[in-house]
Order: sequence, then C-alpha cells, then structure tokens
Amino acid sequence: MAIKKKIYLTLIIFSLLIILIIVFVIFPLFRGIKNNSKELIVQKEKFVALEEKITNLEKFKVLYAELQHFLKEIDNLFVDSGVPVEFISFLEKTSEKSQLKIEILPTSDKKMEKDFWPFLTFQITSTGSFTNFLKFLEKLENGLYLVEVQNVSISKLTGDNDIVSDNVRANFSVKVFVK
Repeated sequence: MAIKKKIYLTLIIFSLLIILIIVFVIFPLFRGIKNNSKELIVQKEKFVALEEKITNLEKFKVLYAELQHFLKEIDNLFVDSGVPVEFISFLEKTSEKSQLKIEILPTSDKKMEKDFWPFLTFQITSTGSFTNFLKFLEKLENGLYLVEVQNVSISKLTGDNDIVSDNVRANFSVKVFVK
C-alpha cells in the first residue's frame, strides 16, 4: 500500500500543481490577452478616427484656400464698429448720386438677444423727390454693406405759399452690422 499511497500523493500533488498553474499562469495570461486585444481595438478605433480627422483637415485646408476670397468679401460686408467713416462716406456718395440731401445721426450700438451680430444704428433724414428716395433706398439695400432699413416715415413737403411740391422728407433708421 505504500506504493499506492505514493501514487495517490503524487497524483494529488501534480493535480494541485496543474490547478495552480491553470489558476495563476494560464487564466492571467488569457485575461491579459483579452485585455490587450480590447485595448488594441480601442487604439485602432482611435487611429482610424485620427486618420479621418487628418483627412478632413487636409480637405478643409484646400477648401479654405479656395474660399478665402469669398470669406474676405463677406468680411467686407461688415462695418468697422470703431470707425464707421467708410459707411458714412458710402451713405453720402449714394445720396449725392441719388440727388438727395441727407442728415446722418448715429445712435448707440446695440445687441439684442435675437440678433446674432452686433450692429450700429444710424438715423437718417433725407429730402428730395420720392423717386430719388426710392433709388437711394435701393442702392442702400443692394450696396456694399449688410444693412437693414427700419422705421421709414415719409411726408410730403410744401413749398412757399402752401404750394405742394413733389419733394418728400423721409425719416428712417438704418441698422448696419459691424465686425
């Protein structure tokens, strides 16, 4: 029986060694492989996303170079809020071409919650013929700047001895968007 006990003892020891090897070597090894493969998948996804961003950035650089001229033109639609002299000069030249006399009064700049861009408001009083006034408004709205005409009030002017003339006085405000 001594040999039988030695065989059983040896089998038990080898079984325990095999179980210990499985528990402490093989399971951690498979767990490490599983974790590393998950990490590899995450890194591959990050790499693919980064490559996509790089591709999009290259496309954007090309597109930006192509559209830079248009972006500059769009930037020119906005008036310089610190010095709106160019816009005032535009108003004066347009009124001269339209044969109107104008008086320009700047008001405070505002930004309301519904407005996306800040703006300046100018109160304008003009005198001249009605058709010239309409030409002036058309040139103003189709001009170089992003403007919105508001609060238009027009009244007919009377001449000497209550003779009615074809001239009108127009009071209106112009909202011009600024940089």
